[in-house]
Amino acid sequence: MGYSICALSLLVGGITLSAMGAELVAPNHVTSASSKSSIYTDQQCAFGSIPTKLSLQETIERILCNDPRTRSAWAHAKAQAAQIGVSRSLYFPKLTGSSGVSTGRTVTDYEQRSELSSEGNQRQISNRLHFSWVLFDFGHREAELRRSMQLLVAANANQDAVLQKSFASAAELYYRSLAAQRSLITSSKVTSFAAENLDAAEAKYRSGAAALSDLLQAKAAYSQASLNQIRDKGALRNATGMLAMRMGLSPETAFGLEGNLTTLPDTRFIKTIDELFQQAQQDHPALIAARARIKATEAKLDESRAAGKPTLSLTADISHTRINQSQMLNGNRRDRDRAVGLQLNIPLFDGFSRKYQIRSDLARLEASKQELLEEQLRLSLDLWENYQTLSNELQRLNHTNKLITQSQQSLEVVQGRYRSGVGSMIELLSALNTYAGAEAQHINALDAWHTARLRLSENLGLLGFWRLH
Repeated sequence: MGYSICALSLLVGGITLSAMGAELVAPNHVTSASSKSSIYTDQQCAFGSIPTKLSLQETIERILCNDPRTRSAWAHAKAQAAQIGVSRSLYFPKLTGSSGVSTGRTVTDYEQRSELSSEGNQRQISNRLHFSWVLFDFGHREAELRRSMQLLVAANANQDAVLQKSFASAAELYYRSLAAQRSLITSSKVTSFAAENLDAAEAKYRSGAAALSDLLQAKAAYSQASLNQIRDKGALRNATGMLAMRMGLSPETAFGLEGNLTTLPDTRFIKTIDELFQQAQQDHPALIAARARIKATEAKLDESRAAGKPTLSLTADISHTRINQSQMLNGNRRDRDRAVGLQLNIPLFDGFSRKYQIRSDLARLEASKQELLEEQLRLSLDLWENYQTLSNELQRLNHTNKLITQSQQSLEVVQGRYRSGVGSMIELLSALNTYAGAEAQHINALDAWHTARLRLSENLGLLGFWRLH
């Protein structure tokens, strides 16, 4: 079994939620995603100034740190970890104390015998300690703790799934920017070729070796190439601006991109589609979360059933009362009480609330099972689509790479023919358009390849930096 995104070196040293201990741990090593999830601390997200050339890894780190979805998932996981402590507290005894002070005045008036009438002041101070400890409850507390722990498993897995999606989204945006950067380089190169063709057409027109139509066609081709270059500049600026905003920076922030799209990644992780289906069913965090929610709902059902059964508790009370009063009211008095006993609580009638609660839990359990099936189907469909896309784009890459080489050689030959007076302008422009189209198709195939590869890794629940190189 591989590691998911939260096991990356990117996340080393982050805070981890333990599903078994419900506590916060600061690990000193990379943590397996199969048992724990982690995320950045504020110190790890304290980046310096933006570098001149931004690498893919630093881009993803900055985006993950600034993504509110990852922080929200982390907060939900922390909240659920604390809830386990709440469930465990039910196993401990409870001790409560109370203290009170009261004052009053008593007046006794006999109409027939006034000599017996009396009045006086009274002040009462009371202190009480009450101890209770549930000894047996037919599994109510155990079911509640089990439900809390399964919800923590689901929260950790959900956090992992959110990280996977954010990671893939950040990497796709970076590759899209690289594609825009390469498109600009290509359009600049095509513009340079068009300028050379225009110079050659002008020279031949002045010497009378070419018609005016050749010159006009060369000018139109140069203008079109310049317009494409302006378009690609705008596309690159838009892509880098989106990157900057995802990193929490101003869209006007200036930076370059390190690397390019020419290097093909390792494809050894590709297996048969049946093996991928099996791997996804086992490792994907969204399915792990769905299964954990089913177990949590089952525990909630057991909890509701146990709520209608008796509970046996050990109780103890200690109280001290001091009453200060007038002599006419028999003077001061002190009372001390001690009591220890067993208390049996038997639910007799609750207005049928438990009956309807069980019905609700059964319906929720059925809904959770259907949600798991729906998630499995969605994941299988996405996996199949991305698997086929990846295979198709790999074939496209091989063919477009050959097409670039062939079209560039053809363009060089046609340019030489035109300068020597053998070729025509139509032939030259056709060769130039073929070369530009080949470059555009190759860039598109590279971008689609990287995107499909990332999405396939995310479908498997195994997305990490090792999938980027």
